[in-house]
Amino acid sequence: MRFSKQLLLILLLLPLAGSGLAQEAEVEIEPRPADRAPLAHESLMLDVVRAGERYVAVGERGHVVISRDGREWEQARFVPVSATLTRVAFSGGRLWAVGHDTTIIHSRDLGETWSIQHFEPGWEQPLLDVHFFNANEGVAIGAYGLFMRTTNAGRDWEVQELSDLVTSEAIDWQEAAQAEEELAADEVTDDTYGWDDELYDAGQDFDRGCYEFMECHLNGLLDLGDGRLMIAAERGYGFRSTDGGETWESFRFPYPGSMFGLLPANDGILAFGLRGNVQFSEDYGDNWEVLDSGMESTLMGGAINADGNPVMIGSGAAVLTYDVGSNLFRLSEDRLGSDYAAVLVTDTGRLIIAGEDGLRHE
Repeated sequence: MRFSKQLLLILLLLPLAGSGLAQEAEVEIEPRPADRAPLAHESLMLDVVRAGERYVAVGERGHVVISRDGREWEQARFVPVSATLTRVAFSGGRLWAVGHDTTIIHSRDLGETWSIQHFEPGWEQPLLDVHFFNANEGVAIGAYGLFMRTTNAGRDWEVQELSDLVTSEAIDWQEAAQAEEELAADEVTDDTYGWDDELYDAGQDFDRGCYEFMECHLNGLLDLGDGRLMIAAERGYGFRSTDGGETWESFRFPYPGSMFGLLPANDGILAFGLRGNVQFSEDYGDNWEVLDSGMESTLMGGAINADGNPVMIGSGAAVLTYDVGSNLFRLSEDRLGSDYAAVLVTDTGRLIIAGEDGLRHE
């Protein structure tokens, strides 16, 4: 069914609902190296990055593939894990990839061989994004508020509590409750379903969900420079920092569903996620404008094209381009096509797209 196909990437990125906080495994599980697979580049790939003169992509079963032109791909010689890898980052001549089993792996030879820096399958917390500010300092974020930091190129990773890092809040809870109510009203067709208006007017008994214990999935991180960072999270929550991630302030997007990515756009920030929702802020998240993308497919990844315009991709082979000059969207999609997860713009302006059916160059 098309419904299950649209959700394929999301289900692969997140653990089963209700699995709760991380628990240490009673029995230690040893990592198993990724198998050699001649068609690894045609399997589910979830991210792709430029690393010097080559491209490196990562995906399911620990697959890492390398290309010099974005068309022909070969598998890395050795990857020490077979866990699904969700994101890859390049900085200072080195690569880091993260994924399920709270995996962090590292390469010093542009992706040919990799070593383990972190592996905790008992935690049940996949890492969903990784970013390095330079060759030594980096952060990794993931499910249930998982936040990790390194200052020595990943030789050591400190696990930090989001509840300790969030030191301020910029959330209007009555407004948040109203947004949730409006979304539910749009989705509910049963006339017997109702809301308690008094509770929502008060905003006090609003179900804060994952935010209550700072367990929201942290889906994507954007580095705006000068110490300014922003995280797109689940259920309409976001987090921003002005001191390089030492402390964070929470906020809400106008759409109360998950946002999966953030992009710089027209001296502002573009957030995108579930059901084709795209939102724009020109004041670092103090205010957001809901943009009409003209689509309902989930948007999973994005990049800036050669013209300086954001390009977002998602389920149903969706490629959505936002023209920052005209504030108009251009959409290409095939609802029966495969789901896309990430996109990279090459030096020649072409797109390398990673997704359900592997990698494509267009």
